[in-house]
Amino acid sequence: MRRRSMFAATEVAPMTLHLIIGAGGGIGQALTNHSLSQSSQRVVAVSRQADSGLKPVSHPRLTRLQCDNSAAAIAGVMETLMPQRHQLTRVTLCNGRLHHRDLSPEKRIEQLNDTALTKLYLSNAVVPALWLSQLLPLLQRSRHCVITVLSARVGSIGDNRLGGWYGYRASKAALNQLLQTAAVEASRRAKGVKLVAYHPGTVDTALSRPFQSRLPPGQLLSPQQAAHQLFRVTETLEADGQLSYLDWRGEAIPW
Repeated sequence: MRRRSMFAATEVAPMTLHLIIGAGGGIGQALTNHSLSQSSQRVVAVSRQADSGLKPVSHPRLTRLQCDNSAAAIAGVMETLMPQRHQLTRVTLCNGRLHHRDLSPEKRIEQLNDTALTKLYLSNAVVPALWLSQLLPLLQRSRHCVITVLSARVGSIGDNRLGGWYGYRASKAALNQLLQTAAVEASRRAKGVKLVAYHPGTVDTALSRPFQSRLPPGQLLSPQQAAHQLFRVTETLEADGQLSYLDWRGEAIPW
């Protein structure tokens, strides 16, 4: 009888692929580094700007792509991913906007204006929806893929007791509804896909920096901590035809 080599019996973990959209931000960069620390994971990191200033600039398991989040540019990313779609087990969408040079959270309803609302809805709801519109067809035959989209606790209608931040709250609530609708469709068309609306906590990034002074001690997470928690919370989730709305501790958030 032919004896099997002991080396042949050693199983090598299959290479998986993590698509990170919005990889130029603080959380996106931390997720890129965290994924690359997993020896069996490759990363496709997508950002709006060229990769100058992003670290690592290069890595044998890293592919960087530039995309302006238009439907045509997203289609170009999908074409690149097509040959590797069966290895895609994790997608994280990190797009989002809270403030900008001419944009800040509203404290009173009189501060609402159509320009600010349009920008917030575009960044926080429309762009993730455009990505999902092309990701779900790509993943129709996927055996298992977790799509995590950065939402926010303030997108919860049931948890809104403080008021204010009209546009940001409403755009994140709209995102949650889009994700819920996509989860219903995925339960029929892409049964291996699990969708997650995820609140990463308050993370030390440019998005939260103007508001950090109000936080109680110990509530500000580093981007590295946020990346670790996102992996921990979502790594064991299975496709169940449902949208999960979870925070960084793994606790469910009321709709």
